[in-house]
Amino acid sequence: MKALLIHYLLKNANANEKSQVQRLLYGYKDYSNRGSYIYQRKGILDELLHKKIDQRVILISEKDKKKVISILKENKAEIKIIPLYVNKKYFN
Repeated sequence: MKALLIHYLLKNANANEKSQVQRLLYGYKDYSNRGSYIYQRKGILDELLHKKIDQRVILISEKDKKKVISILKENKAEIKIIPLYVNKKYFN
């Protein structure tokens, strides 16, 4: 299957913007009422076929590239993309 290896850098972003990108991509835990309730907020990658290779390196299906790249571009990320052919079982 066609896949994309995406490497992104957030050089021009401040700490809040970097945190926002991570939350948008991977989701986060939300605590309310002083930790009595914990909610897992989903990120965009929770809905997509993906594999986290390293910090700031993601392997995604080519059909999902618009969703991920649009989030990265909106948040001033420098993006490098390498197209690959990968066996689908690698994502599991």
